[in-house]
Amino acid sequence: MKKEPTKLRLLAVSRNLFLKQGYSETGLNQIVDEAKTVKASLYQHFSSKEELGKEVLKIYSDENLNLLKTLMKRNPKPLDFIKAWVRILSREARMSQLFGCGMANFRAQINSDEVHIRSEIERIANQTIDCLSEFLQNSIQNGYISKKVDPNSLAKQLFIVYEGVLQSYRLLDDKKSLDELYKIAENLIPISE
Repeated sequence: MKKEPTKLRLLAVSRNLFLKQGYSETGLNQIVDEAKTVKASLYQHFSSKEELGKEVLKIYSDENLNLLKTLMKRNPKPLDFIKAWVRILSREARMSQLFGCGMANFRAQINSDEVHIRSEIERIANQTIDCLSEFLQNSIQNGYISKKVDPNSLAKQLFIVYEGVLQSYRLLDDKKSLDELYKIAENLIPISE
């Protein structure tokens, strides 16, 4: 069986550890041990933990944006999209694979001097809001929601609700908290008349 390249192993192990136990609670020694490599190999690919964190965030973001775009394509009506999104979050929770939002978790754990990773998190958050906004604009054009809606404002509200629901899930350890995303979205999204 062919061994996965070192850089990919380091990224996979880091992603898993950062999501499960947190960025600040994960040391480079643990990463190299679990990736079955040495620290010198890590430094051949990443100059610092911050650079490794940025790369993990980019992978996490790409995965999430691809998931959202797939759900949007399959569910062009906003409430159907939200329902599908909640189903996936609920499934991840049942499988004990939902650790909250990776971006929010990173942001809560980084030092104030880690400006590069902080700006990457802000970029990813804005990219997610832009993706939601574009979807909502298409929903307006297709007559699924009211033309009176400001898609940018609604996208930001949905993003805030999503983040809040994930934090509630983590704080309360209650999978039913995830259902609130759909319930609140029903109140926020005015269906076309």
